[in-house]
Amino acid sequence: MDTVNISKLIDHDLYAKANINAFDSTLKTVKNTFKKGDYIGKIYSYIVRDGIIYYMIYLSYYDYENFIPTFVKHDPATIDVPDLRDILEKIKNEKELAAIEEQGSVTYYTRKYLPYIIGAVVLAIALPSIIKSFKNGK
Repeated sequence: MDTVNISKLIDHDLYAKANINAFDSTLKTVKNTFKKGDYIGKIYSYIVRDGIIYYMIYLSYYDYENFIPTFVKHDPATIDVPDLRDILEKIKNEKELAAIEEQGSVTYYTRKYLPYIIGAVVLAIALPSIIKSFKNGK
């Protein structure tokens, strides 16, 4: 499974995939409960407490103006970031571009596609004799 650095999720929308609680800054008091399908909010930041990731959101403009954050525990079973697929694709493209820049485009693409090219050449050479042996066998 692909992983994403949590900082790549900042400024993306968070939705509830199941009922989930949102906590105040103590991470103990439930401030709000979201139902499946609810829009939770935009991820502004995150914290890690006791090895658990919590996304920081604001429930209202008042909360934002007065820095009253709300925290939602990271749990892939209960939260969804619809942009995640696009984020993973962007990371994949960045890795590929870095590899091309490091190795050079000719070396990169040769290493990537050479096994397929060799396989196609071997198949093209062997295919006529394979077909001939099947025809002679009938």
